Amino acid sequence: MEEMTGKIQRRTQSSLAMSLHDNDKSQSEHIPLDLTIEILSRLPAKSVGRFRSVSKLWSAITTSQDFINSFATRSLTSRPSVLITVRKGDMLFVFSSPLHKNSRFSCLASYQFTNLKYGYYHRFDYVRGLIFLQGSKQLDIWNPTVNRFFTLPELEGTEDNNCNYLGGILGYDQINGTYIVLRVIRESKICILTLGAQGQGSWRMITNGVPSHKPSLRFGGCINGVMYYVAFVDVGDGFKNRIVSFNVRSEKFSQIKYPEGTSHWCSCMISYEGRLALVDTLIFPSIDLWILKDGDRHEWTHNRFVLPLSEMDPIQKKNLHFKGVSNAGELIFAPLMLSESFNILYFDPRRNSIREVSFGGSVGDEFKSRYGFGKGCRYSMKVYPNHIESLISL
Repeated sequence: MEEMTGKIQRRTQSSLAMSLHDNDKSQSEHIPLDLTIEILSRLPAKSVGRFRSVSKLWSAITTSQDFINSFATRSLTSRPSVLITVRKGDMLFVFSSPLHKNSRFSCLASYQFTNLKYGYYHRFDYVRGLIFLQGSKQLDIWNPTVNRFFTLPELEGTEDNNCNYLGGILGYDQINGTYIVLRVIRESKICILTLGAQGQGSWRMITNGVPSHKPSLRFGGCINGVMYYVAFVDVGDGFKNRIVSFNVRSEKFSQIKYPEGTSHWCSCMISYEGRLALVDTLIFPSIDLWILKDGDRHEWTHNRFVLPLSEMDPIQKKNLHFKGVSNAGELIFAPLMLSESFNILYFDPRRNSIREVSFGGSVGDEFKSRYGFGKGCRYSMKVYPNHIESLISL
């Protein structure tokens, strides 16, 4: 906290000085700056958003890049939770629940897709507090914590040529504290857009070193400043299935071969202990976990686990699907559809142990009436681990 306080003091010195000289002089005489920062950092995100209008000083503190990054980190460590999204027609509901407790989940926000220009949303991805929505012809980002929604701008020269659009990936670069969108258009063209605490920049077309490839953005993400996605790459004797990596700082592309034995399109791409990893649950409850050891040499380590589910209800076992990995290294499994009672299962590969978080009776008549869910209806549900409260403005 002392380091974060020092950064905020240095980077917002002029604006803080102006605030102290004007309306905040009386406050500064009673509350030291470092204590003000500490108090604000411990508040819920929605409270911080409201308190930004209290004074110029509080606005300068809470909108600084360092405060926003530090607030997100604190949220992840002090209030770990999972995010649950439920699709109902043109509505997307977002719920959260404590990571380690049997609990009823609470609704963070809901959004109606009224500004969708073309077609429909066919993919939702969650990245560090933001939900990335990929439509037929557009990319949108939604921050459910502060209920801010942003449609990414069109790449210059493609506004009237939507047939060139393929999709994108949202990632987070922990080193620079920025969100990154990698967008793909046809003919192997790649462009990048960076989102900071105060909003977005503009698209940059990457022209050097782009491989001849046909990207597929079903899986992708960002690990330590490197974007990963799946593609068919021209390797000289035809197109081969590869993982493509793009370093956002050096802007260098690389190709990584899939390990022997993977089912390629059935393998989920994740970050595991800071490395690229693949999870294959094709023969569930057996789990294959490949962790990238050396991308240049295409070296992977492989482990196979069998979930100890002998005592679990057969129907419940059948409905479990892989959802991601927690910061503690637990593989997470949950149903695809929202039901009146369901469990989220956490598997620790290192201990070969399982724990369950039960949502027994959470989706009762009161819940259905409150959110307009019909009786007996089943709705698509997605579960995302490591949810944080984000203050980023879009």
